[in-house]
Amino acid sequence: MEICGAPLNRTGLQRVALKDMEPDMDNILIVAIIIGKQRPRKFLDKTKETEQYKAVWTFTVRDSPRDYINVTYWGSSDDVCTASDKYYTGDVVEIRNPRINVRKFNETGEQFCPIVSSPYSLTLNEHSTIFPFNGDTSFLTKLLNFPTKPLTAFVPLRDIRNEGANLKERFVDILGAIRSVGNVRTITTKRGQQMQLREIVIFDHTSSGLKISIWDPDIITRASMWKPRETILFITDAKVEWSMFLKTYCAAVTGRSIITENPLGQEAATLANYAKSAPLTTADIMDQFITELPDPESIQNVMCVQQVFAKIRNLQENAVSDSQLTALMFVFITQLDLDGLSPVTRTKCAYCKSFLANEKSICENSECSTFLGKTPNNVEVSFNINVHLSDHTGTLKNCRLTGTSAEQVLNCSVQRFVKMTDSQKCELKWKFLLERCAVRILAVMSSRLNPRIVIISCSQANALESAQRIPIC
Repeated sequence: MEICGAPLNRTGLQRVALKDMEPDMDNILIVAIIIGKQRPRKFLDKTKETEQYKAVWTFTVRDSPRDYINVTYWGSSDDVCTASDKYYTGDVVEIRNPRINVRKFNETGEQFCPIVSSPYSLTLNEHSTIFPFNGDTSFLTKLLNFPTKPLTAFVPLRDIRNEGANLKERFVDILGAIRSVGNVRTITTKRGQQMQLREIVIFDHTSSGLKISIWDPDIITRASMWKPRETILFITDAKVEWSMFLKTYCAAVTGRSIITENPLGQEAATLANYAKSAPLTTADIMDQFITELPDPESIQNVMCVQQVFAKIRNLQENAVSDSQLTALMFVFITQLDLDGLSPVTRTKCAYCKSFLANEKSICENSECSTFLGKTPNNVEVSFNINVHLSDHTGTLKNCRLTGTSAEQVLNCSVQRFVKMTDSQKCELKWKFLLERCAVRILAVMSSRLNPRIVIISCSQANALESAQRIPIC
């Protein structure tokens, strides 16, 4: 479907599609949908003797899948800011009597505007007007799901996290699913100006999370409607930045960015399907890593505690997140509190997979069907045991023995374990505590670059094999 030119009885204006514009056209009317807008910029009008301010506002409109253009509105501060406050992304507008300009790609202003398909730009001034469009908007509304760049050009989140040094201060296109949407915060800049900031976290097949900063009021408002696991975003021209607080690379939405929600395309559809059940919590991610590992017996690279620490330190110094290492260790188990006060199980909702911290084991996720009363409450209980591993070089603390791995090591299901008496749990503990064991571990670096270490397998070690294979550190 195309929008074709047709004469309208609006003071002699001619309705023109973006694809049919010519530089010498006057008295035209364009009907299009706003797909992005920037914050107005105010400046002192030096042509006036008294202190008066003018403003400029740039927004981007589209009237077909192929045609989109940048519009710049110049005028008094009051007029421009009033228009900016009135129209938002998703509004269909009539732009009357704009001036058509041929774009000059080497101009500085082009570097701060979204990349568009039109060879022209539009300028609004005191002779131009912008109104809400009162006709059928169904076709134009569908254009909000058309990306403005090819989806195939996106940069995987893992590359931003791990190769950010090569991308720092550069613009990249990002495709991700919403993991979380933060609250709006007010930040005071170095110049004393107060601005609003909202941070979101997105994920994809390659990374469980990338933080993105949003400073634009229009996008901050739109983000209130984004839903975890459901909303897919295609963000063009985001800037890669280093976060001193998180010690990792993040991204920020810029004036060049266009955010397409739930974009049309195979890449977005594939991500949307993955996002429905993707592991997002650290525990779930570790469980997936373990599931995808080959036979634990294939892990034969022997390490002592000191060597594991050295390898982790190397990953931290190089800011390599979402990386992993495996090792076979001949160690003593020096902590295994199966019969004490430490919790050794975890409970999560069987429907939304959220971990439950409350004693009643009731899901508190407001978007879960059990919270809404649509399905009966049901939970899943699994092992989550804190274990310390020690050898002649040190102690590896806070290793986790979880899920089916724990059941295989203990030769006991979690359902059977919770019914045991304290004496039975104590007897089970002393089968492993202070015993020399062959332990295979998996360590994964998290977003803050702190390692998460889980035990894949554990069995009592053969004395001869231990003596032959323990590394001399």
